Amino acid sequence: MSAEYEPVTVSLGPLPECHDEEKTYDLKGNDKVSSGAKEVLVYAFVTTHGEGEFQRGYYEISTAAKDGKKFTQYMNVATGQGVKAVNSANLWLPIGDGKLNVKLVHSEGKKSIACKTDEHKDWSEVFIIGYRA
Repeated sequence: MSAEYEPVTVSLGPLPECHDEEKTYDLKGNDKVSSGAKEVLVYAFVTTHGEGEFQRGYYEISTAAKDGKKFTQYMNVATGQGVKAVNSANLWLPIGDGKLNVKLVHSEGKKSIACKTDEHKDWSEVFIIGYRA
C-alpha cells in the first residue's frame, strides 16, 4: 500500500542569486509537515535576467540521508542581454536528514541573476507543497 499524499503550503524562502551561493532550508521546522514524513514535494520558481551573451546555469536541489547518501535534482536557469526568464520545478525528494540544500551553478560569477525591482521583490521562492508519510 502506498503512502497517502498530504497537500500543504510552507514557504521556505528565496533561492540563491549568485554563482556558487548555497542555501539550506529546514524541512521539519514547521507545524504542517508530519514528523513521520518520508518524502516532500518541493516547488521552486525563479525569475532571471542577465547581461552579455546568453548563458545557462542550474540549481542543484538536494536532500541527504543520515548516512550521507545524496539525492539530487536540477532546475535549469538562463540569463543574457535582453533575456528575462521564468522557470519552475516540482520535485519529490526523500526528507532524509530534514534539510533541503540548494546551490546555484552559473557563469554569471558574483553578479546576481535575480530579476527583481523595488516593485517586484518576489523573484524566487521555494515551497513544500506536499508530503508522504
